[in-house]
Amino acid sequence: MSHNFGFNSTTHNYWDIYEIIKRYYPIGINQNEGRGIHNKYNGLKELEAIIVENIHVAENYRSRWTNFTRMIGNELEKQIEGRTYGQAPSFSSSILLESNQIENCLHSKELHFSVSLIGEFYQIYGLDLTTVIEQNEDVGYSSINVITTSPFEEFRDSFELVEAKILEKHPTHRIIPFSIGQSVLKGLQVGYIDDENCSINQALFNHFLGEENLTKSIRGNKYYGESKWEI
Repeated sequence: MSHNFGFNSTTHNYWDIYEIIKRYYPIGINQNEGRGIHNKYNGLKELEAIIVENIHVAENYRSRWTNFTRMIGNELEKQIEGRTYGQAPSFSSSILLESNQIENCLHSKELHFSVSLIGEFYQIYGLDLTTVIEQNEDVGYSSINVITTSPFEEFRDSFELVEAKILEKHPTHRIIPFSIGQSVLKGLQVGYIDDENCSINQALFNHFLGEENLTKSIRGNKYYGESKWEI
């Protein structure tokens, strides 16, 4: 279940997150109303230009992200899959850590990571997935069983390596703690999904941890990274 964005301002300072989102999104202006003024917001125009420059210009995308993730895949000796979505404001990929199939049921473990294009933020989490594959077809139906929100158990080594590589490339970036990332800002809408009230993660990264994909089974420390935000 989602919760509203908020924090203890005597111990932590998450205002940078709010300020970045406010810069690029017209909070409180419905994207389907207002005589089209939502899409006239200068921040949205700036956001579109950033996405085009980093993702849609092939050479930029290759030099700024593909080469980086290929290096991680080679070091881990694991398969990397691009997860960057052309309208979402982040570079994103996943690492296939483990895959086991019994008949038409496939169980896999993936580590997902993203670097935001609109602020000095990154995101890492592990997924346990089950996919039921239709016989004689290339169609599968996937379900998230567990989300791992910090370096924990079988995800620890890959999580820590990816985090170290991100910080080596972007030393001033900070991880968005899972609990903060999944919090919602009322009146925040992002153009690539239809949700009325979107989460911090949806504004900064992508839609992969949206309400429809979430599970109640969360392991690890959902507050991992909060020490980076202490006053």
